[in-house]
Amino acid sequence: MIETLDDRESYRRRARACWQKNASYWLSNPLRHVADVGEYIIDRVIAACSKSNSPRPTIVDMGFGSAWVYDALRTRRFSCNYVGLDSTEQFVCHSRNSYATDEFCRFELTDLEEPVGIDVRADVVLNAFTFFELAQLQQPMMNAYKLLRPGGSLLVSTIDSTYLILAVSNSWDGFRDNLARYEKLPGTKYAFQPIDLGDRASSTLEYPSVLYSRDDYITAASSVGFRLTSYKEHIFTAKPIPKIYVHLELLKGGESVPVPNR
Repeated sequence: MIETLDDRESYRRRARACWQKNASYWLSNPLRHVADVGEYIIDRVIAACSKSNSPRPTIVDMGFGSAWVYDALRTRRFSCNYVGLDSTEQFVCHSRNSYATDEFCRFELTDLEEPVGIDVRADVVLNAFTFFELAQLQQPMMNAYKLLRPGGSLLVSTIDSTYLILAVSNSWDGFRDNLARYEKLPGTKYAFQPIDLGDRASSTLEYPSVLYSRDDYITAASSVGFRLTSYKEHIFTAKPIPKIYVHLELLKGGESVPVPNR
C-alpha cells in the first residue's frame, strides 16, 4: 500500500538498505528502463550537448547506478567529460575500478538531497529515474541548477506515477484502493516496489518510489530558475509490468513550452 512520506529519515534509511541489497543485480543484469528508453536518453544527451561551444562538453549524471550512460557514450565514441554522482558506495567503487585508466570521467559518492559542493559547470545534467527515489525535490533541483553553466540543460526521465502505483498493487481491487489513497492521503506519497526483471517482478529486490506528479517536477524546477523546453512520453503498456516513461528537458534560462494534457 502507498503511504504518506512523513518520516524522511526512516524512508532514506530503508532506501539506502534497498540499494545495498540491489547493487549486485543492478551491476550484472539487463535493466528494464535501459532496454526500453536507454537509446532515446543517449540521443537526447548528445543532442543537448550539441548546443555547447565546447569540443568536449561536460555531462553530470545524477544517480549513475551501473554507469550505463557513460558506457553507451563510449560505445558511440562521443567525446565528453563525464561526472557521475551516486549515493551508493558499491556503484561508485565499481565504476572507479572499471574506468580507472579513463581520464575523462570521475565518479563521486554524493547525497543528492544535500548541497553538492562539486566544482563543475556542466553543459548537460542528466537525472534518469533518480528524482522519484528522493524524499524531496527542491534541493536536488537546486543542485542540478548550480552544476549547470548558463544555458545548460537538465534532462529528466521518470515514470508516470499511476504506473508506479500499479506496480505495487497485487490486484485490481488493490490498485483501486491505492488510487483512493493517492487522492486522500495528505502530503507526498511513496511506496517500495519490486524491481522489474523484464518479464516479471522480483520476489526479493525492491526500490523506492515517491509518487511525484509532473506538476511537482515542473514546479520544483521553475522555483530554482529552470524553464521547460521539451516534453516527451514513451508508452510501454503491453509489457508484463506496464509503464509510461516521461522525459522533460529544462533549460537554465530560455523559453518555456506547455505540457500536453493527458
